[in-house]
Amino acid sequence: MEDSAGVLTDTTVIDQMINGEEVSSGLEIAVVTLPTIGSYVPKDFAVALFNYWKIGKKGKDNGILILHIIDQRRVEIEIGYGLEGDLPDATVKRIIDTYTIPAFKADDFQKGHADTVAALINKLNHPEIPVEDLVSNTTDSNFASDTSTYPTGSETSNESKRTDYYDYQGKSYSQLTEDEKRILEETVERYNTTGNYFLNDEESRLLNEKFTELERIEKEESFRLKQYFIFGYLAIFVFLNLLQRLIVWITPSPTAKYHIVHKSDFILFYGIVISPVVIAITLLSLVLDDALFPVSIFLIIASIIVFFIFWGDLRMRKLMERLQAIRNIPRKCEKCGSKMVKLSEEADNKHLSEGQVSEEIVNSVDYDVWVCPSCHSNSIFKFKNINPEYIHKGTSFLKIKPCPECKFETFVCKSSRILSEATYSSSGKVEVRRTCAHCKHNATEYETIPQKQKSSSGSSSGGGGGGGGSFGGGSSGGGGSGGSY
Repeated sequence: MEDSAGVLTDTTVIDQMINGEEVSSGLEIAVVTLPTIGSYVPKDFAVALFNYWKIGKKGKDNGILILHIIDQRRVEIEIGYGLEGDLPDATVKRIIDTYTIPAFKADDFQKGHADTVAALINKLNHPEIPVEDLVSNTTDSNFASDTSTYPTGSETSNESKRTDYYDYQGKSYSQLTEDEKRILEETVERYNTTGNYFLNDEESRLLNEKFTELERIEKEESFRLKQYFIFGYLAIFVFLNLLQRLIVWITPSPTAKYHIVHKSDFILFYGIVISPVVIAITLLSLVLDDALFPVSIFLIIASIIVFFIFWGDLRMRKLMERLQAIRNIPRKCEKCGSKMVKLSEEADNKHLSEGQVSEEIVNSVDYDVWVCPSCHSNSIFKFKNINPEYIHKGTSFLKIKPCPECKFETFVCKSSRILSEATYSSSGKVEVRRTCAHCKHNATEYETIPQKQKSSSGSSSGGGGGGGGSFGGGSSGGGGSGGSY
């Protein structure tokens, strides 16, 4: 219930109807009054608001939005996909014409909204009842009469005709036996169309206590899950670090060790480094509830960026030192089994081709040459630069790439210029002039800068005074109707 226009005298009754029906059937209804929507078309605004809030349960699409725009004197009722068969456009239009518009024309917005909500709920629960009989006439604009129980077709007040009251002896909800809880559930299900209005004081109290108890259980479950998340997060990364070291230790080939460490380092390093941030955010969410979740995601991403900026070079130096130590692990000759000797950077050039030497000069590749002192055989191992340079920051255009002519990784960028910047609606273009450091082949290339992407993050508030946050994930394709008064 969101009365931003302030035209309703009492939202309690409408809230009770909405909450009672959601407990019983899962139906989600949002009532919104707005003083203005500017120049927007009411129907388009209603569809957009419905889908932004995702009114209705996910997978069921059983949501209803009643949007009342004061300055345009217009009401729109938007129906979720899952209810279009039960509430076709023609039926919604008749409900608006029968209950909403007459009350609105009389400036009795309280009665108009209450009767509209009651009529929609009653039509879903009792499709056989004609639209004209969904809500009985009443002189009290604060209440919409319930006609959902229709045992005789003529009742106008369920409370005065009820004879099935049960004495709960003043117990709290937690003190009720299973049979008493079942009796309460059956009573609520029978009289829930307009919420607590047709329940006595004790039943209303117990129903509210039930909601409170369910919220408490949900919070306790959320607390446990967050504890499991913290311990699980730490356990996973500690385990993965230990597993990586175990695999490296038992792997006989130094080259295989090298690639295992290189490929797994990034996620393991940052997983551990940002763990204090993740844990702090999780602990804060225990106090601030789930409202912090969108902020949490932002903080985690921001912390990764900050760590990358300030500790990225340190991480790279440590990684290179570890990888270099792996490359220096003694190797055995595959021919005679003798221990091989690694040549220095100066001495290994005579075992490399001119193209390989050129790759080392431009620092795209580094070669290790190992020779056997017994049989004089040699082995050459290729290691690409693990920290390559890029033409423009934030792009994937390498300064050095394989030459299309000689195939060595010596095709160096000599100059580049941006011909057009990327925007949110189109991609950009970069002109790159390259020359091969080995065969001297040169060419001009054109690289495409990907189109910019807008972030899709967003959140909305929920609860009695706001809208959107408590809904389950429904959607609408424009079903429903509207009317002016």
